[in-house]
Amino acid sequence: MMTRAFRFTAVAALAALAAGCVSQSRQVAPQVSPQAKRIVSDGAGGYVLPDGTRVQVDPAGGFTLPNGAYVRRDASGALNLPNGSRCVPDSRSSFACP
Repeated sequence: MMTRAFRFTAVAALAALAAGCVSQSRQVAPQVSPQAKRIVSDGAGGYVLPDGTRVQVDPAGGFTLPNGAYVRRDASGALNLPNGSRCVPDSRSSFACP
């Protein structure tokens, strides 16, 4: 009897442990407003900002704005603006900004 109870407990504990190790992370694509401002590739290694300004992309994927502030690219490929906004890639050559 004791062996059967011990086995049941061990199997239940192992099943719970295995279930905890399985990750079902689902990433939801961000919703982009149709009125979002866009940063688009200029086809020559730079971007055209919403106001028409052109900037050159550095090796890290970021760029310096005309006012001297730096826009960095994060691991997911989004652009993090100095004001805290995040521009997400919406195609291979543009980013949608709030």
